[in-house]
Amino acid sequence: MSQFRTWLERQRFLPSRAGIFVNRDFIIRRGLMRWVGHFAKQFKGRILDFGCGEKPYESLFKVEKYVGVDIEVSGHSSEKKKADFYFRDTTLPFADAEFDGALSTEVFQSVPDPGAMLVELARVLKPGAPLLITYPYGWEEVEMPYDMARYTSVGLNRFLNAAGFDVEEVVKTPTYIETLTQLFTLWLSRTVLPWGRRAVRIVSTTLFVAPINLFGIMLGRVLPNDPRYFHNVILLARKRQVVNPPS
Repeated sequence: MSQFRTWLERQRFLPSRAGIFVNRDFIIRRGLMRWVGHFAKQFKGRILDFGCGEKPYESLFKVEKYVGVDIEVSGHSSEKKKADFYFRDTTLPFADAEFDGALSTEVFQSVPDPGAMLVELARVLKPGAPLLITYPYGWEEVEMPYDMARYTSVGLNRFLNAAGFDVEEVVKTPTYIETLTQLFTLWLSRTVLPWGRRAVRIVSTTLFVAPINLFGIMLGRVLPNDPRYFHNVILLARKRQVVNPPS
């Protein structure tokens, strides 16, 4: 039973193929896992996970040191956070150029001042260090009242450029049909299906949500895609070797 609980917990953010039967958000989580894992290969040395929460993607990074930092008060339960350090406002408790890279997954929609926060992230990163950011676009409001924005695929670019980063690659995931499917199954679980205890959620997901998600994934592979509709942005930027001071 303990092994099943461990497997079940892993399926929340790092779903295997079988995870479709227990994870209502399988489509979006699978896409995030794949792309974070893809870009994680470019990271080495000391890595900072900004807004780390439960550090869901730590295992994807084969690095020397993985440090998590989170804000003291947020929409996440503090009991589940695995932060090594906490911060307030836009000041991180680290020295200049302390890290070889940083990531931030599903956080910047809740950052009140993204420009100032990116400047602070640039401060603690070494020149040339990569910064991986993921954020939602077509998704429900979460962790209210801390959920403040939905950015397009270029929505953070001006803040990144001003902070001394160059955007190298942008990915939008998943496909249009998969996005519609995931939104529908989310609505279904919120309004129609029984969704109380964990056992009930698993049964509802297995019997009703999983078949719909699977059908949507299959359709997404054969029908034309419209890249204007998606759930998430995965963005890889890099701190410039020489950062011009703000004017």
